[in-house]
Amino acid sequence: MATTFLISSLLIVISSIIQSEAIASSHKSHQQSVLDTDGNEIQAGQSYYIVSAIRGGGGGVSLDRREKSHSLVVRQHGSEMNFGTPISFSPASASMEGRIVTLPKDRATGRMLLRKRIPSSSSKANTILESADVNIRFSGMPVVWQVQESQGSSSSSKRRYVAIGGQPGHPGSSTVKNWFKIERISKSIQAYRIAYCPSVCESCEVVCGNVGILSESDRRWLSVSENTEFAFVFVKVRHD
Repeated sequence: MATTFLISSLLIVISSIIQSEAIASSHKSHQQSVLDTDGNEIQAGQSYYIVSAIRGGGGGVSLDRREKSHSLVVRQHGSEMNFGTPISFSPASASMEGRIVTLPKDRATGRMLLRKRIPSSSSKANTILESADVNIRFSGMPVVWQVQESQGSSSSSKRRYVAIGGQPGHPGSSTVKNWFKIERISKSIQAYRIAYCPSVCESCEVVCGNVGILSESDRRWLSVSENTEFAFVFVKVRHD
């Protein structure tokens, strides 16, 4: 009787996983791949520079410390000759493999079977898609970009900066500030913007916006705003 119940439970869970993967695959088929300046698909874990798509609009990005702030914030270099620090991406879909249904202790065997049935990620699964939730990090750093509010005296004076400190993966309410989307803004060239409007938590209240440039103290900081955007292109890092 117990064996029959275990098998039935496994079939239900496996069926649910297959259905979820089919829905996700259908959704992905309608999304375009993000491309670098060579026309190649952006791959998770690979290193890229993000540089202004506008001539004379500045260079790449790196970390710096704002005045009167203990947080390291992402800033854009003023010179277009400075490509800044390379970044890499990790899609939220890559974290789905960790979402294994937890069964009671007496069903540990079934839990192991579920783990084995989850397919390993393919090269196509590592392709970064437009409007898909991604973690962004500076190459070699363990923490990811996240949205942080400044400590203003009033809600109207608070600004949202792109800083670092988020833990990678684990899409959900606890990491909602760590997820961004890459959206194409030009059909003629591979020009994109970063948007903050995560889909990893349906119940979370999020004020969406685009990542733009905020000039402050003679420096250009990446911040989230409803009115501005930072148009950029991806340049693949060359390892000679």
